[in-house]
Parts: sequence; structure tokens; C-alpha cells
Amino acid sequence: MQHIINFLIKYRNLLLYLFLFSIAVVFTIQSHEYHRTTFIHSTGNVTGEILESRKNIYEYFDLDQQNKYLSEENAKLRMRLLALGDTLLGSESILIFSDSLPYSVVPARVIKNDYDKLDNFITLDIGSNQNVEPDMGVITSNGIVGIIDVISKDYARVISVLNSQISLNAQIKGTSTIGSLTWDGADPYKMSLIDVPRLAQVKKGDTIITGQQSTTFPPDIEIGVVERAILVDNGSRYEIEVRLINDMTDLGYVYVVKNRDTEAIKIIDTLQTNE
Repeated sequence: MQHIINFLIKYRNLLLYLFLFSIAVVFTIQSHEYHRTTFIHSTGNVTGEILESRKNIYEYFDLDQQNKYLSEENAKLRMRLLALGDTLLGSESILIFSDSLPYSVVPARVIKNDYDKLDNFITLDIGSNQNVEPDMGVITSNGIVGIIDVISKDYARVISVLNSQISLNAQIKGTSTIGSLTWDGADPYKMSLIDVPRLAQVKKGDTIITGQQSTTFPPDIEIGVVERAILVDNGSRYEIEVRLINDMTDLGYVYVVKNRDTEAIKIIDTLQTNE
């Protein structure tokens, strides 16, 4: 104990300097968007490699379960492709939905998944080397996962649907009613569909799907099931509690969705805005 005390006394100035320097760096990164973005990019590869190594260790002890999951996932995808009359183009790592839906899907592995914070993020093991770009959607066979926001050459950060800063276009299946899907930070298995008009036909058990207006996700992907719907704002609109089909606490492999028409749609939207 005395040796520790002597060490602290001897190097107190250096330790104080390092402590204050660390605090200054943290406050600088948190308070400036440019510094925060630069920090994320510069440390992305190093952090990604550390997370990937940790993930490899965990997966080594869970190989049987992962193999079972992958077999089930591949079976579902191949059945879906056959049902839609789709084909595999080139490499089996890239799947196409159909000619009428301009989406391609690239598989990725989750190496970090947060779900217990107010604003959660996910890290994937693919990046710009695989032509991944910000604003691309991420899904599994059970539903949506999030939207990519930051990339490096080999890694990508995803804004999880379990993030209070994200709002997604969603629709009640079988109707034209749409709303905004949000998360309040409470339950990782539930989200809220808000801004739904009181005239909407909604009831417990209805399915919530991705909307036709989204350029990030293909339409009609099932998101969750209505558990309850209550009228708010003096009965002018519904707030709907949705239980997610996708288990956001247990993500292993996901798919990054590429929409080949995204840029063309953005150009049209810009022209309409400027008219």
C-alpha cells in the first residue's frame, strides 16, 4: 500500500496532467460535430478490429447455435427467392429482390450491438470496401434493424431502431395508414407508432410494415404487431404500441439494403421542392 502511495506522490503532476488532458479531449469531441466525426473516422478501424476480435472469441463458444441460425436464415432467403422468381446474381453473397424492386442485399456480421441505452448503435464488419454507404438500411429476415450513418473501409456504424433520434416511416398492413415509428428508450422489444389519425382502422394484432414511401427499406417488410392503441391529443390521433418481431437484443448476421434508385429519387424530390 505504501508503494502505491509513494508512486502517486512521485508522479502526481503527470497523473494530474493526464487526467485533465483526458477530460479536455472528451469535452472537445462531445461539443464539436467536426471533432466528433473526425474522431469516429480515425478510430473506426482500430475500434472495429478490437470489437471483431472480441466477437470472434464469443462466437467460438457459440458455433453450433450460429450454424443453426445461418442454416435457417439461408433456407428462408432461398425460399423467398424461389417464391418471387428471383435469382442469385454473380456471387452468392449478393441477392436481388426482383426487377420491379430495385434493391440488392449484402450480408454482414454484427460485431457490436447496444440495446440498453437511450441512443443505441450497432457495428458491422463491412464498409466502403463493400460499397456500403451512409443512409443504407439494415435488415434481418425478421424485420428492420437500423440505418447506416458512419463508415470506414472495413466497418460501418448503424443507428439502431432503438435510438431516440431516429424516426421511421411505417404503415398498418392492409391499409394506406402511415405513421412515424419511434423509440422511447424503455423496452428494447417495443416501439411506438405515432401521428396516426383517429379515423385509422387499427386494432390489437394488426401488423406494422415498412411503408411505400421509404427509399431506405423495401416496402412491406414486417416490423411488429400492435399490442395496444390509445387516443392522445384530445382524441385527435393514435399512439400505437408495437411489439417488434425482430429481437434487437440478439443480432448475429444482418443484411445491408442497397436501393439503386435512391439518387434518382433524391434528384426528383429536390426538383419538386424547388418548383
